Amino acid sequence: MKRCIVSFFILIIFIQVFVPFSESDSTRYQYDGNIEYNGYKEKIDLIKANHPNWNFIIMKTGLDWNEVIQNEYAGHHTSPKNLIQGKNGGWICSICGEQLYDTGMWMCASEQAIRYYMDPRNFLIDSPYLFQFLKLDYDSTSDEEIYNSLNGTFLYSMENAIIINNVCRDNNANPYFIISRIIQEQGNAGGATYKMMDSNGTIYYNLFNIGATGNGNEVYENALKKAKEMNWTSIEKSIRGGISFIVSSYINYKQNTLYLNKFDVESFGGLYWKQYMQNIEAPKTEAVSMYNKMKKANLLDRNLTFIIPVYENMPNISSYSPDKIGELYPKNLKVKEGHSRIVIRAGASTSTLVVGYINDSNTNILSVERFSDGWHKILLEDGTQGFIKFNSDYLEEIDDIVNCNEKMIITQNCSIRVGPGMNQTEITFVKKGEQINRIDNSGRYIFNGHIWDRVKLLDGRSGFVMRDYLEEENKEIIINNNMEEDDLNQIENNNSYNTEINENISMDENLNNNINQSNDEYNNTFEIMEENIIENEDNNFEIENEIVVENVEEDDTEEYYYISPEKNSIDLDGRIIKGDTETVEAGTGYILEKNNKKYIIVKKGDVNGDSYVKANDYLIIKDYIMKQKNIDLKNEFLQAADVTNDKKVKANDYLKIKDHIMYGISI
Repeated sequence: MKRCIVSFFILIIFIQVFVPFSESDSTRYQYDGNIEYNGYKEKIDLIKANHPNWNFIIMKTGLDWNEVIQNEYAGHHTSPKNLIQGKNGGWICSICGEQLYDTGMWMCASEQAIRYYMDPRNFLIDSPYLFQFLKLDYDSTSDEEIYNSLNGTFLYSMENAIIINNVCRDNNANPYFIISRIIQEQGNAGGATYKMMDSNGTIYYNLFNIGATGNGNEVYENALKKAKEMNWTSIEKSIRGGISFIVSSYINYKQNTLYLNKFDVESFGGLYWKQYMQNIEAPKTEAVSMYNKMKKANLLDRNLTFIIPVYENMPNISSYSPDKIGELYPKNLKVKEGHSRIVIRAGASTSTLVVGYINDSNTNILSVERFSDGWHKILLEDGTQGFIKFNSDYLEEIDDIVNCNEKMIITQNCSIRVGPGMNQTEITFVKKGEQINRIDNSGRYIFNGHIWDRVKLLDGRSGFVMRDYLEEENKEIIINNNMEEDDLNQIENNNSYNTEINENISMDENLNNNINQSNDEYNNTFEIMEENIIENEDNNFEIENEIVVENVEEDDTEEYYYISPEKNSIDLDGRIIKGDTETVEAGTGYILEKNNKKYIIVKKGDVNGDSYVKANDYLIIKDYIMKQKNIDLKNEFLQAADVTNDKKVKANDYLKIKDHIMYGISI
């Protein structure tokens, strides 16, 4: 399974676009038969009719549906939050193509795939898939019931059943969720990281694959490293440590379903960044596993509680599977003479609501998607959107509406879409500075508060882009290669993309204990900015063999002395000087006198030279990459920022610092 548990390449818990941290959270209420969101009531009522003991909580996220999708899709061409395996066609991001991630044939999920898996209505059915919404608090069960559910897995023993039940009871976690999570990570037979031997013969266990990030053998090595750090020398220690992590990092932050583990749409603690894995299908597959374990234990008739998220401005019908999509490009239609009152429906079915009519042949019909059964997704110039069933008796295809042929330049990294509006499927991704032809500048399409123009790519495909991102070719354009469509420049003009989160560092006791607070402008907050930052070539640097540093005598040979965040004078076997004063601390820019030589200390992660690795360092690197607040890292401080040791300073570096602060992962 593709992981991103504490790296969140997301993190990458990845991860990623953000909104300001707030102590507020979603609004949750008991479902009483009334709900204002389309497509929920009928599905929930049908399930309740079959299972009267089951309870449903409606979780009003307060989030706009299209903004949620864009935030989950952000960074797809650099560090995607959502990966998929074993799929092709419309399930795969058309921009990233068949680019592989990790060693398991994982590919970037398409925007439509994200819509499909994130739309709760697709899984509000009386089936195991529903259990991705099951509340994950502890539900009283017996050791014998858990033992029975372990049958067929490497955990099958009464001893393990007792351990799981005791630890889950202590931590208020659903035992069948924990079993399913372990099986998701290890498989029924137990994976390579389940039981690992150190070079000295000590056996370590990492059942949840915590810290198991990287590619190839790195996954195993990092899993073993984490298990050694935590002293997980038994199954019980590994289970206890893993459950403690999941509860403290997710369930205690109201991400208390499989769905919310994967998709961080709970405002409490921030949005979109704290996501347990990148596998977009994980909530569904884990739900099946958990359902089967509970079925074996005869627990399905209990008073189970399901938490169902709802979003603002959702489409009238469930987001469709990418398998159902036929053609994906704009095409113009018209009503034939003598016909009128063509029905526009909310979905691609005659059983869905009527949302409007096309009354005459003068109406411009823009078809943006076609399905194999003859349905078209269409838009009208007045803003009406919906579906019509194509019938050649009264509809006909016409030539594209073209009123100009203007050479334009793209001024922001952005997406070309099949139709006007951020909720339309993406055709491709274009970068700042690319040339494109505009073929319709009439301004007839206004969606999301912006004018959308129709453009044609150099390969002949056509689509739509916001006019805000177009400039005439002969105009002088300043291109900042550091931003993209869903990054900060766009955010200033469009509140639907707020990519920063001020995360109070008193989130939990572990975080408070790990972060050394300071009195400067960064005191008491994280401003977290994840994968949506594109690496800027200007920020790359080459490490020279010898670097001249001021304030060192000419007859001294200066070299850098690289240390980890944990190192201080007691570890370095030398004399440490800060300015003119000897100190027991060791920070970037300090001088180490050892064996009659002087070294300039580079403490990885300590980019402000205060000898600690904390929130300030994280923010300084972020601001340096984003070219904000006049941050200019040089020499040893620039090298301290390169915590990944790839001779570049980029988003992965400050993400590793965040993981170090929040989860104790070594740099």
